Amino acid sequence: MLGAGQSFIYAFHLPVFIVMCGYFSRGFGRSRGRTRKLVAAIVVPYVLFSAVYVVYTEVLAGRHMRWDPLEPYYLTWFLPALLAWRLSVPLWQQLRFPIAIGLAVAIWLFAGLVTLPSMLDAVQVLSFLPFFVLGLILGPRHFALLRRPAVRVAGALTLVAGAVAAYALETSLDPEWVHWRRSFAELGVGAPSGVGFRVLALAATGILTAAFLAVVPARRTWFSRLGAASMYAYLLHGFVTLFLSYQDWYYRISGWQVPALTLGCVLLAVVLMTDPVRRVFRWAVEPRLEWLFR
Repeated sequence: MLGAGQSFIYAFHLPVFIVMCGYFSRGFGRSRGRTRKLVAAIVVPYVLFSAVYVVYTEVLAGRHMRWDPLEPYYLTWFLPALLAWRLSVPLWQQLRFPIAIGLAVAIWLFAGLVTLPSMLDAVQVLSFLPFFVLGLILGPRHFALLRRPAVRVAGALTLVAGAVAAYALETSLDPEWVHWRRSFAELGVGAPSGVGFRVLALAATGILTAAFLAVVPARRTWFSRLGAASMYAYLLHGFVTLFLSYQDWYYRISGWQVPALTLGCVLLAVVLMTDPVRRVFRWAVEPRLEWLFR
């Protein structure tokens, strides 16, 4: 049951995050101080968290681990991926809509057809690229379409149907298809089957992503301002989830424990985006580096 819920969430939670990263990167190609933003918001946090996560895992596992800055550990792969995507913004903004999406999808398919080196998690960087490019292309009018009442209802029903499907397919479908980090050969399937599965996974992910965005409230709520601190939740929640992964009981929970754990995760995410947490960890997540630049 826990595995099905995890696969369901993984099918769209990172795609939604990456679409929004693309959306808010639309002005990156024209912004001043781009290098400073990349260093302060991506490079420094990556070096800090990738090293700390390795040390933290050493403590949990009781064994020595080697830190390699070119081999992102755990969830830190997202930071070099975001760096690569943002550096590519000027290219995508020069291409027309169908060509940009077509090229991004071709690259996404290439990532499954060949076994890429593990350096900087190249497979995930290329596999999630279409969602970033989509975010660059989307405008306010597109999100306005998702706010229509009928679309919102359809989005809610789609998410329910997706959750049911995830539980129905729990024992017959490899969750790696929605993690986007393995080639067809590594998943043990040939190119024809791999292409078919990958296309189906992309279609399901796209539908669930649109459904989730459709049910997001259009008006400002008490949690709207928390969205600006989503990177805090992303980088800090791993310390809790990594700790749980080393507890034997974590993979045996069932019944009422699953919704209880889910509620706990929601509360954790909210807490990690609050002002007190931001003040404590700003030096690591959003370091001020005025002293570094001229």
